[in-house]
Amino acid sequence: MEEIVEMSKQQAKSARARSAICEATIDCLIEHGYGETSLNRVAAIAGFSKGALQHHFPSKEDLMVATADRLLERPVAKKFKSEDVPDSVEAALLLNWNKFTNTGAYRALLEILIATRTDQKLQDRISDKLKAWNKIMDQQSIEIFQSRTGNDEDVAMLLTMSRSLMRGLVIQDTYSTDPEDNLKFVHRWIELIAPLLELKKRPN
Repeated sequence: MEEIVEMSKQQAKSARARSAICEATIDCLIEHGYGETSLNRVAAIAGFSKGALQHHFPSKEDLMVATADRLLERPVAKKFKSEDVPDSVEAALLLNWNKFTNTGAYRALLEILIATRTDQKLQDRISDKLKAWNKIMDQQSIEIFQSRTGNDEDVAMLLTMSRSLMRGLVIQDTYSTDPEDNLKFVHRWIELIAPLLELKKRPN
């Protein structure tokens, strides 16, 4: 029994360490970008030695896969607070931009995803996870919205287009001369697609 308790303590300690390292990686990706996010730099931010970090993540690839997992889980697991539940299509789409896309965490995820374009090994390890995440996002969209045509495929398509546009705006933000431009584009996009959607009624 004591051995089981000790294993549980060790597992909890290991989970905390992995969590701290992944959070430090996210901070590093936001601040320095993928190319400058090294094991040494992440270890220093997390307060670990490089050896201790590599006990959990032997390579940068291992670290990025774990960090991507953590980032992909966030919008799936996150629940709205009662006061944040949108009461209109426009509010729901804007909430998606403000709470999920236009965030440091999403920028960190994009750093990893962009790196997969030329890093085949990283792409191979993340590809299936990203496909599964996209399916979950489509399903969540269908649970929240319905198309005025009554076609669920239209909902998934419109929300995929919306995610793609917003993702592009986050990337474009680096080159924008006006920090308000992205918000203007988001509002205009919402004006275009909101008439095609409506919120599903939620049970009381």
